Order: sequence, then structure tokens, then C-alpha cells
Amino acid sequence: MITRISNPKSKIGRLLLICLLGSLILGISGCANSPRAEKPPASIARAMETKVFPGDLRTVLKASINSLQDMDYTISVLNSDIGLITANRTTEYQRAELASETPEEGMSDGQKACLAVGAIAIVAIIFTSIFDGDDDGDSNPIIFNDSDDGPDGPKIYRYRITINLTELKNNETNVRVSASGEVEQDGKILSTGGVHELEFFQRFFTGMNQGLFLDQNLPINN
Repeated sequence: MITRISNPKSKIGRLLLICLLGSLILGISGCANSPRAEKPPASIARAMETKVFPGDLRTVLKASINSLQDMDYTISVLNSDIGLITANRTTEYQRAELASETPEEGMSDGQKACLAVGAIAIVAIIFTSIFDGDDDGDSNPIIFNDSDDGPDGPKIYRYRITINLTELKNNETNVRVSASGEVEQDGKILSTGGVHELEFFQRFFTGMNQGLFLDQNLPINN
């Protein structure tokens, strides 16, 4: 039976096999994509994105810049008067998952694709088994075109970070970080969304702590 399905003799069987393979190619990408994380409540997001550091605004601002540069971000906007920094990064490697701005209801697109592929596969197998007779005595195997009309280029990830610094009393500065990103392939935007991963912000704040520690403990050469 496996041989008949993989190399059908009838024209109907070949047509069904072509439809099956095409559906599998389209559906596999949908099955492979994991469901996107949902945007957390504002209180949780603010807790992840906010931290108070010792030091005046100028000192903490410098530590923020150093941490961004250590993470390979390029500063695009810097306003030390109001404590605003904007930085961008473009990479071929995913650095953080992009969250969906609205909660998904029901099944995700990937789950729907998997169910559709499974249904098509079952129907194709049944029809191939029924109709795969010796049609016109033609038993030549199907030759498929090797050309691939799918995406060719790599996925490009673009991230944008905005930092707001507010100087507090007792020589402390509040740092609020927000991040967003988009995924592009072959000039087409595949997805956009905010970044709400705790590890992402922890890396940035850890870099700031290290920078502040070095600034306070390294000797200054006159």
C-alpha cells in the first residue's frame, strides 16, 4: 500500500499525491511555528521593565549606554536632558520572542494548519487506495519540479529599545525599558510585537550593574 501511495499509477492517484505534497509543504511551516506569547498585564510588564539604580541621572545614563553597546545595539536617539535613549539592532538571530498584542481565541494558526494537513493526508490516502488502478497502463513515476517558490532569504530580526530615566531623591535613578521588534524575510514583514521576556530585561539590567560597579571601582588615571 505504501508503494502505491508513493508511486501511484493512475492519473487520479498522481493528482491526489501532488495535492497532498503541496498541502504538507504549506502546513509544515504552520505546524513548526510555536504559539506566540501573549502580552502580560501592565503591572507585570512594568515590574519586568523597571529598576532603580544608585547614582545620579548622568551616571546611570552612561551605564545604560554601555549596556546597550555590550548587547550590540546602536544608539539612535540620546537626550540626556530628559533622560531618553533609543537604540536599534538588526540581526539574523532571534534574541527575544515577540508577544502578540491581543490574546488568541481558540486554536492558533499553527494548530489549524496541522489539523488541515492531517485531514488532507487521510483523504488523499483513502482516495489513492480506491482509485489507483492501472489507468492506461501508464506506470511511469511522477517527476516533480525541484524549483522552490518558498522564501529564499534568511529571517531578519529587528529590535528597538526605548529607555526612560527619571532622577529620584537620595541619589537614585529610575530606569524604565521598553522593547519591540519585527521579523522580516525577503522584504516581507512576517510578524511584529513587543518584547516581554524577563530574561531579555535581566540581561540589560545586569549589564548596567556591571557598568556601574566598574565605574565606581576602577581607578581613574590622571
